[in-house]
Amino acid sequence: MKRYQKFLVYWLINSLLLYLANMLMPRSVAIGNSIFFKYQAIVFSGFVWSLIIWFTPVFAKELEIAMKDKTTMMLTYLAVNFATLWFIARFSFFTGVGLANYWIVLIIAVAANFVQYMTWKYVEEKK
Repeated sequence: MKRYQKFLVYWLINSLLLYLANMLMPRSVAIGNSIFFKYQAIVFSGFVWSLIIWFTPVFAKELEIAMKDKTTMMLTYLAVNFATLWFIARFSFFTGVGLANYWIVLIIAVAANFVQYMTWKYVEEKK
């Protein structure tokens, strides 16, 4: 797959994860506000999330975080997913996505870590 097609796949997956989180935990995951409709908030927040995940290898290299083994890579991405989701939720007035507490953020980050890893393996096989 081409580089930008991979980004679109991650954007779609992350947006779908936000939508599913809202469907499974509607009292804990609020989507939409006075600025964004529900679908707009999902697409925008999925884009922000994907953009940060997309540049994680660049930042990890700059910070000299060696992601040579799977454990380090998964822990790094888990931390980035958690921080990104927390950032998105803290700025819900701008992103349109609100999360009830950090446990919900952790649950979504762990699920996202697994799904993103499976997507990464699939995308890398398509080379």
